[in-house]
Amino acid sequence: MQIAVIKEQKEGEGRVAATPENVQKMVDAGNEVLVEKDAGIGAGFSNEEFEKAGGKIVSHEDAWKAELCIKVKEPDAEEYQYFDKGKIIWGFQHLASSKPTVEAMMKAGVTAIGGETIVKDGKLELLAPMSQIAGRRSVIMGAYYLEAQHQGEGILVSGIPGVIPAGHVVIFGGGNAATGAADTALGLGCSVVIIELNDDRIAQLEEQYKGKDVRVVKSNEENLAKEIKDADIFVSTILIPGSKPPKLVKEYMVKSMKKGSVIADIAIDQGGTVETIDHPTTIDDPVFIKDGVIHYAVPNQPGAVPRTATMALAAGNLDYILEIADKGIEGAIKEDKALASGVNLYEGKVTNKGLADSLDLPYTELDV
Repeated sequence: MQIAVIKEQKEGEGRVAATPENVQKMVDAGNEVLVEKDAGIGAGFSNEEFEKAGGKIVSHEDAWKAELCIKVKEPDAEEYQYFDKGKIIWGFQHLASSKPTVEAMMKAGVTAIGGETIVKDGKLELLAPMSQIAGRRSVIMGAYYLEAQHQGEGILVSGIPGVIPAGHVVIFGGGNAATGAADTALGLGCSVVIIELNDDRIAQLEEQYKGKDVRVVKSNEENLAKEIKDADIFVSTILIPGSKPPKLVKEYMVKSMKKGSVIADIAIDQGGTVETIDHPTTIDDPVFIKDGVIHYAVPNQPGAVPRTATMALAAGNLDYILEIADKGIEGAIKEDKALASGVNLYEGKVTNKGLADSLDLPYTELDV
């Protein structure tokens, strides 16, 4: 199969969908691999490294001619022109926040696989490392924007032992991003509250953080409204795979927060959970202030640490890509339920019900 590694167009995005090592493995498996010029520069991989691995360096336009195009993020609007029937697009699509992209894919007859919706053994295995990165980075960026020059509270989240207390971090949701945020906050010396809905998960988190400065509370509007008031950093991690999450963090809750506190909404990829965030920001221009609270709403946080993120991403997606190349998309989906769970569109039909419902588009059950 002809496989292309596409260079990311999103502002501030330095990740690439394959390392030179991955390209070598694809080539060794009998595939022709096209690598868009400078696709790996942001992650520290040169064109020469890809060529040495057996990849062919090509233009943006020529890369998009491949049957299987692998990316990190969803295509940009200028790339819709390259969609055609039978093309397979792989990436972290987060399509629930991009109806025009879905409609363009439907019109062209594209098959789109979203790594963020692949479920294996009950876990979002490809999304997990990206969520960990986003969770950890949300706390780091929150600590940075608490400084006075950003109109933050002017506090050092680690505090000063015996003199000034450490900061307080409130985390909404209890998944991979939440534990990443909690671990980083604890490492900085902060106190932590995790707000989680599932009783079994609450028990797991309580056991995981036993003896540490972490409280785990049941998720409901009353508890959310109560806990958010005391947060120096509030991190929302709520994710519904394939779907747009509800705006659970209401404006009255944000208004109750301390002036100069920070909100980071990791779920902004899918549309976000915070009512006062009506648009995503960028790595280059990441924050805005509303109701006296600093809002951090970058949808591709792992893109700011592209070397780390690329290594984690490439380790997870290679087997699926090789499977598609070996068996064809239909054969691979038939034999691999995990891969099938990642198919958001198949030949132009929306096959992820959460995505269809979120965008009010017709749903077609995946049947190959």
